[in-house]
Amino acid sequence: MKIRTHYDNLKVARNAPPEIIRAAYKTLSQKYHPDRNPGSAEATRIMAIINAAYDTLSDPYKRQEHDQWITQQEMMAKQAESGQAFRASPMAQSAQAVPPWYSSGTAILARIFTHPIFYGLLVVAVIGWATDKPDIEPSAPKPHGWAAATPDPPVSVDPGPAQVQSRYSRYVRPVTAPNGQPWPAGPGYVKGFSLLNADGLSELTVDNRQNDSDVFVKLVSVAGARAHPVRQFYIPAGGSFTLDKIRAGSYDIRYRDLDSGGLSRSQAFNLEEIATGSGKRFSKVTMTLYKVHGGNMQTYGLSEAEF
Repeated sequence: MKIRTHYDNLKVARNAPPEIIRAAYKTLSQKYHPDRNPGSAEATRIMAIINAAYDTLSDPYKRQEHDQWITQQEMMAKQAESGQAFRASPMAQSAQAVPPWYSSGTAILARIFTHPIFYGLLVVAVIGWATDKPDIEPSAPKPHGWAAATPDPPVSVDPGPAQVQSRYSRYVRPVTAPNGQPWPAGPGYVKGFSLLNADGLSELTVDNRQNDSDVFVKLVSVAGARAHPVRQFYIPAGGSFTLDKIRAGSYDIRYRDLDSGGLSRSQAFNLEEIATGSGKRFSKVTMTLYKVHGGNMQTYGLSEAEF
């Protein structure tokens, strides 16, 4: 039984490095982008699949979960063909990825549905679906005014066996910043947002120089019970930006990939000011974004409500 994966949708090998995945996404999105195919429902369908595949494979943690799901599905298929009862390994049982598409072909379906172990597999699948929960680690303070997010409704299309539904599948790149101001011409603060915690000495450089996506970034204070953004800025693809005069404290970085709509946050980090005999020693930190191979910033998924 052929398992349809995100690798198939981007037409790359399973061991493809990040730069190959990025190049494949760029090529396919240029071909199927709705702007180049106005009024084409098929192009819109394919673009949603491409976006979902790239959102998973460009994130190391989502990609690992997807690989675990593939391994589990292959194991189930092999057991089904050999007529043996399937028992998920501990790793497979803990895998979070749920298959986002369904294989087609009446011959294959007929063979599976009439097989004696079909009902056992169905029980395993139902249990896995019912207990599936997102993995958010480590926990972080919620933004000021945070409320539980309302889940997105399902995508109301039925395009075929390879359909992928993603929370970013309907994403359209914003023309302006969230406050209605234009994006800066280059790396810089977005006009209209206050510059808070600006009475310190520390510096933070956010490095986006090796990535091909523009990003909207927030420096978020996580020192209290409720997190709140203190700086909001824009970095184009291939750029970097340095924030200065930051007050000592605990922070994290939260950002949106403006091409895909994907959201990420960093681990919390501390900026320090320490008095010395000749003055003050302060932090000067550089953080690279997650797409860079070997980048120094560990990242995690983020909900719209937390951004």
